[in-house]
Amino acid sequence: MTKIMPGVRWTVAVATVIVALLLGWQCVGLYRAGNSPENLDENGVHLTPVFSVEKVAARLEPLRPVLAAYVLLVAAALVLQAGEKPARETGRMTPENRLRLVRARTGALPEAAAAEERFRRRLRVETGAVVVACAAVSLGYLLDGSHFVSWELEAVMAQLLVHVAPPVVLAFAALIAASLACGRSVERELAALRGAPGTSVQATSPKKAVPWVRSGLRLVLYAVAVAFIVLGVMNGGLRDVLVKAINICTECIGLG
Repeated sequence: MTKIMPGVRWTVAVATVIVALLLGWQCVGLYRAGNSPENLDENGVHLTPVFSVEKVAARLEPLRPVLAAYVLLVAAALVLQAGEKPARETGRMTPENRLRLVRARTGALPEAAAAEERFRRRLRVETGAVVVACAAVSLGYLLDGSHFVSWELEAVMAQLLVHVAPPVVLAFAALIAASLACGRSVERELAALRGAPGTSVQATSPKKAVPWVRSGLRLVLYAVAVAFIVLGVMNGGLRDVLVKAINICTECIGLG
């Protein structure tokens, strides 16, 4: 079971990316068809809604076999995952835990190992500073009410994305880069400790994971989510949501 799980996880990851790309392609096709000149009158008003239940159903119909196969694949992966033995039973150990055990059996740390520890500590501080700075920039824009006085919601959201998205992306990029750098630093420290007196470290280490793959998949999903949000704003969906919210507050709840 343990031997096939990496292949299963890779298969699910690739299938997820493919399904996301297919759904994104259909969404872009809907948006382009809904905003084509054939669907606009002389005043630029849509003759039919860009996104409707019927149009979405028609776009999803060809993808029904793919979506069904994806659901079955995910269900099978979850069943296999449930039957997998925990890491403590299979003898697997993360590099960080291995490093703690090795350092506990080591008397004096070599200078190379101490340098790696200082590097990780400094990297965490610098990454934290970058994240805090990015959060301060984003919050500074969000808390300034003068940026949200206009009723041109599409323009307001466009400016919001221009000012908030770059620091958010920078913060995520800093966290991902720091995580990768810390992982490599741990491996370098383990290699330095192998030659330390009184230390017994296995010559063969477990198979290294590929952390950048998981981070890349997260970035792809984030990009797809942002693209859908931008398409909804450009389509006028933001104004529709605001109008419905106002109607709920003034009519249903009775605040008006």
